[in-house]
Amino acid sequence: MSHRNHKSEYTILLILAILSALVLVMLMWRAPVQEDQTGQSGVRTTQSANVDGMLVCYELFKRLGIPVERSHSMLLSNHFEKAGVIFLIDPFVPLNAGEVADLGDWIERGGVFIVSGGMVRPRDLDPALDRLIAETSSSSPSSSPPRPLPLARDVAATVFETGDTFALRLSEDRPRDGAIEPLYEDRLGMRIVERPVGRGRLILLSDSSFLANEHIGQDDNSVLAANLAAYATARSTGRRVVFNEYHFGFGGSGAGFRLLAQMLFTSSPGWAVLALTAAGILFLFYKGRQFGPRRDLSRQGRRRSKMEYVHAVGATYRYAGAHRLTLRIIYNSLRQRAAGRTGLAPTAANRSLAQELARRGQADADHVQRVLDDCDALLARPTVSQHQLTAALSRLAQIEKETLDGFGNGKRTRP
Repeated sequence: MSHRNHKSEYTILLILAILSALVLVMLMWRAPVQEDQTGQSGVRTTQSANVDGMLVCYELFKRLGIPVERSHSMLLSNHFEKAGVIFLIDPFVPLNAGEVADLGDWIERGGVFIVSGGMVRPRDLDPALDRLIAETSSSSPSSSPPRPLPLARDVAATVFETGDTFALRLSEDRPRDGAIEPLYEDRLGMRIVERPVGRGRLILLSDSSFLANEHIGQDDNSVLAANLAAYATARSTGRRVVFNEYHFGFGGSGAGFRLLAQMLFTSSPGWAVLALTAAGILFLFYKGRQFGPRRDLSRQGRRRSKMEYVHAVGATYRYAGAHRLTLRIIYNSLRQRAAGRTGLAPTAANRSLAQELARRGQADADHVQRVLDDCDALLARPTVSQHQLTAALSRLAQIEKETLDGFGNGKRTRP
């Protein structure tokens, strides 16, 4: 494309490139965990020793003999298939559609998924949880003591940062709300609940602060954390406990093009990049512009002669020393072309053939006849030398140019 004639096309392409670059920069900017100057990042990562991190909880599980590990990959089936329990605590990178689908299948096969935070919507994993939402309790603590639920063993008091509880009110004389089961409550309300999904469980935390480094050592928070891990592993098909770090920005870089493809096709910014790319391709297709200058497709120079192929075949025999056979192949090919051009038979007399060729071309009839007669005489001999072959082929080529190819220059060759 010419920059001067198609300046608007370059402008549109430049705008599309800038938009694509901005979207990619936004993806890279969101990846790292941004911590403030006080060292409090506000995320529940097990790799942080600040007050909001969960490094102490991770080490506690290891001390208790629980097979625990970290995952820096997306929550897709090929990354967590062998896990029994997965913790995803207050992430700031939301789950995408592919992760939700794989997690749902994994839970139904017997996995236990422990989750909290607004970035993960429980109803995406189980529509029955649509009405189970976390709310901030503004009422005073209940006067009745908490009931002995599965996670309350050896737990007398716990400390939570907020009063967030689940909007699930169960009484002794009322049947439980569907299959939603309470696991732990304090005087403010329900803190931890579960929902059986197939052979697995979905455990929801209204407030995860009891797992944070700042609070896990207060009152019986550490006992509640240990009870939660023991309860989850006892009801899962596997024993391995995995803390997902990918959704805190600690994504692994070893997945290569597969991870890039997953990000492109399962996230909103990825779809934005694909849309911009498709727009650029469609724009170029619509305009149908060429890249680079146009070139003339017409042939340049002299048209190749059909005799060149015959000469090439003859050269093979000539190199083998078959001079007489080489002359016969080229001479007979020339006579056949001449007969086809003049309408005579290939076996016509040399005089008749020479006169017709001279009349149609720019050669002398006597000269053409002499060349044909000389070739017949050479072919009648038992052997032909290299010098005789070269001279005869040169004279035949000149006749071809003057009478058959239409490129005669008006000069007659004399013997």
